[in-house]
Amino acid sequence: MAARKKSPRKTSKSKPVRKAPAKKTASRPSRRKPATKPVMSPLEAVARRLVAATVDPSKFVIADLYTPDCVSQEAAGEAHHGHAGIEAKAKQWEQMQTGTKWKARNVFLGRNTICIEWDARVTLRDGRVVAMPEVAVHEIRNGKIARERFYYDPMALMPPSGS
Repeated sequence: MAARKKSPRKTSKSKPVRKAPAKKTASRPSRRKPATKPVMSPLEAVARRLVAATVDPSKFVIADLYTPDCVSQEAAGEAHHGHAGIEAKAKQWEQMQTGTKWKARNVFLGRNTICIEWDARVTLRDGRVVAMPEVAVHEIRNGKIARERFYYDPMALMPPSGS
């Protein structure tokens, strides 16, 4: 009998069979950690309250947002002091407009300062609707506004010339 030549092909070695991972059952606890929400800083919490109160005036409660000795300074330089001053300022604002739509474009947080860039559309009592971009800087003490300054063009709210 003639000797058999070996084939040039290599023989395949069998690969180990992989088992599918076992399905989790109710009796086996999950090893995954539950998703957690990022922790909000106290300053971020104040910023969120402030934005919410500006967008929805029904949430604007002076004692919740401001320290009793707060100072609020408008772009034209007029300053309002304390809760009574903020209340008087809010009444002046209500008398000069019939509605405002506020949108916070950017909110920046510092060590104890919140800076908000606003886009506003103000409907004035004479029927005009004016765009009023504004930057507000709020200094925070013990979770409330102690001092704030507003930067905008006060001429945008003035009656048109010749009226």
